[in-house]
Amino acid sequence: MKYLRFIPLLFCLLQVSLVRASSEMELEFKKLIKKHHFSESSLGLFVDDEGKSIVDINAGSLMVPASLTKIVTGGAILTLLPLNKKFTTELWSKAPIEGANMKGSLCLKGGGDPSFVSEKMWYLVNEFVRTNTLAIEGDLLIDNSRFDSENFDSGRDSRRVDRAFDAPVSASSFNWNSVNVYIRPGKIGEPTQVFLDPKNDYLILENNSKTVAKNGVKGIDVSRVTINSKDKIIVSGSLSSNAPEMVVYKSISNPDLWLGSHLKEFLSQRGVSLKGKVKVGTCEKGSVLLASVQSKNLVEMTSDMLKFSNNFVAEMLVKNLAADDIMANGLNKSANMKDGIESLKKYLDKLGFKRKDYVLENVSGLTRDNRFTARQLSTVLTSIRNDFLIFPEFLSGLPIAGVDGTMKNRLKNNDGVLVRAKTGYLDGVVGLAGFIGRPNESALSFVFMFNGSFEQGLAARNLFDEMLSKLVLK
Repeated sequence: MKYLRFIPLLFCLLQVSLVRASSEMELEFKKLIKKHHFSESSLGLFVDDEGKSIVDINAGSLMVPASLTKIVTGGAILTLLPLNKKFTTELWSKAPIEGANMKGSLCLKGGGDPSFVSEKMWYLVNEFVRTNTLAIEGDLLIDNSRFDSENFDSGRDSRRVDRAFDAPVSASSFNWNSVNVYIRPGKIGEPTQVFLDPKNDYLILENNSKTVAKNGVKGIDVSRVTINSKDKIIVSGSLSSNAPEMVVYKSISNPDLWLGSHLKEFLSQRGVSLKGKVKVGTCEKGSVLLASVQSKNLVEMTSDMLKFSNNFVAEMLVKNLAADDIMANGLNKSANMKDGIESLKKYLDKLGFKRKDYVLENVSGLTRDNRFTARQLSTVLTSIRNDFLIFPEFLSGLPIAGVDGTMKNRLKNNDGVLVRAKTGYLDGVVGLAGFIGRPNESALSFVFMFNGSFEQGLAARNLFDEMLSKLVLK
């Protein structure tokens, strides 16, 4: 019985030890915060060690998460959809094929595939070519009816830009609805060499740039304007003759015509001519399936979203959540983002979240209206970690520090492969959240958030990296 008297004492000593460990790490963090001249009120920091909080600094304050929102989106997507889920893009036609001529229109039915890129297009076209059709006498119809017509989610920041991170969303999309603009020097005094990839007659190129002799000059500007349902890429400025190739990524404005124009071009390269026009429409009843191609599986697409913080993929996947619910319930309507967000909120309901305690307006984080606390995002990470079905897939999708994705150039000299984390950026908003592996110990989960001035936001990344270094060495 005398040993029983020591149990409460032992328990108290253990609790004191845990509190001391927590205080020591928080003290280290507070020293770093002071060193970098940050206010604690501008930060939300939470570090969890298998259910034990070892850092909690302002972790209960609602903050703008930016792309840390994709932690919620990724967890919901992997939980609510089958991991082997794929989306299908199809070619249909009701027209008879006489000889080598299709006596009517060809229709592409978009399946909401975020991974529909050039390789998938070639597969689809090559399958169609085996019908021995050499001429389409009607139009090329693009059916985007799986999703509604809202290409830019109203929950995004209302200011539109021509950068790839602000690409539109449609059930019929191609190459992330963005174009790569490659620029190389030409001969001195002459225009630079500009290459659009992928290229077709949807894009118009205006090259006002010049090649100059002076070493180190690189003042190239690339912009995009919309003209009569097409996009013009305007390149201006100067590039030195010994400069390396540069690339700029631009969004396009009309995803349906963008995809249709590329399909027309790909068909042409395989010897199939189109006599009609590229139009938005719906596939006729009674049409026959002529060719189809499937997307990557859900795990790979979710990884694309997390590794490169791809807003387009995030919004496409969430609209597909809504579309699958519509099909399951036998409804006849197009999927919208509002219903997709409702699916994410139901996911958070099951994790114990109260809807009044957070704000979720945009699933990619491209807004200042979203609000989560560091502790809430840690709860999502813990839930994912405790679900063996999805945790390996989610973890493998996170950027690896010093290796790939948005963490490729961070912590290169500090055994950075131990850190897998999602980044988040807006002007004056910086976020970092994920997992830290420790040799011979379980991984820590962490959430770091900064909301403040643009100038200090530039320094927040260095602060967070130093905090990670402390945790790696813990």
